[in-house]
Amino acid sequence: GRMVAQTYVFANNKGGSGKSTLAFQLASSLAHARPNTQILAIDLSLYSDLTTMMCGGTSRPSLLAASRGAQTALEGTTKDQRVEGLLRALATGKQGGMTEEGHRVSGLFGGWNPFSPAKAPKERPAAEASLNEPPIDLRRYAVRPADLQGEETRRWPLPSNLWVCCSCGELPLEEQEVPDAVRRMRAAIDALPQNWIVILDTDHLARAPVSELAFCSASKLILPLSIDDNDFSRLFIDPTGNALFEVLEETEGREEGWLRSRIHKVVFNSVLHYQNQPSENDGINLPFTPAKACVQQMTNMADQMFSCFQADDKLVRFFTDGHTLDSLVGFRQRYFSGMRKASEISMNASKLLGCPICLLPSGQVEVDGVMCNVDQKALKALQDELANLTAMCIHVTEVAAPVRIDSSKT
Repeated sequence: GRMVAQTYVFANNKGGSGKSTLAFQLASSLAHARPNTQILAIDLSLYSDLTTMMCGGTSRPSLLAASRGAQTALEGTTKDQRVEGLLRALATGKQGGMTEEGHRVSGLFGGWNPFSPAKAPKERPAAEASLNEPPIDLRRYAVRPADLQGEETRRWPLPSNLWVCCSCGELPLEEQEVPDAVRRMRAAIDALPQNWIVILDTDHLARAPVSELAFCSASKLILPLSIDDNDFSRLFIDPTGNALFEVLEETEGREEGWLRSRIHKVVFNSVLHYQNQPSENDGINLPFTPAKACVQQMTNMADQMFSCFQADDKLVRFFTDGHTLDSLVGFRQRYFSGMRKASEISMNASKLLGCPICLLPSGQVEVDGVMCNVDQKALKALQDELANLTAMCIHVTEVAAPVRIDSSKT
């Protein structure tokens, strides 16, 4: 069979767990390191954070103004070129412009209420997506941030092999449209050339129709997680009905092969670091050396997942390699890594300016009229770590160029 594009989804039903930030840094770092690979980031979050960071940053000219990145995305694209156009095409099979019908459906949450108690899944219509329609071209709905960038962001143009399907806060997909949308999305991903990698960002509403679309289309789930017991238990128990593992279980139960996503990496976020060297901590490999207290918390969470993982088959199904791991250390090694709590200055500058860490200049950088000094040594350590973490999380099989045989030498 043909190699297909790799697909990743960033998910955690806790807001502020670092999904979009990590997706932004890893996608940019990957594009920067692999010029022959095309990276397509699809923003399926109501908050549009990934779009914002990729298109100019989170800085705002004034408190209530739109962020620079969101404004640039909104002005630089039409509805048809954004995620809302893509969602209508996935739901209807029509790749053309959005019809009046298309504009009517988008209400907040697309008629879906995150606070209604979890109900048994409704009977859904069988998918009608016909097998002989041509696959949707995802590239039609994407723009290159490098092409949108204004004067002030041109100082560090983003790589030209990085694409984003922008969200401007409208995600028009209804519950009953999900089956068709999933089948069309899978076909669209399969139709991409094999040197493409697709990265989907989701928000904390794991039960939303767009999140289900992501979980049924992307195969590898990256779970950013803070070292906080409360945030950890939220993955299993969430009063709004969005607990990630509960949603995965429910999605899996719809039909054989419906859920595609399996956990590929848990990335502990904002871990206090002690030194810059990469380290191995009771099986957890990190691109830096963490403070001792953090190791205890990380292994503790990994071990809780493992015991839950083994008990009555509960979690094991939701990890990429399923039953093949039977030791605790093997489990920690395969699934866990982390990102240090970076210096506030470099991380904030990166997000505010929409300039990924891999391209951030050291020295004096102006952010919203304030001069910040980005320390060169600290930045270099952070860049190395991100490159390291990117390689741990996202495996690229470079498509080799054909070997040319020079006949003149024979």
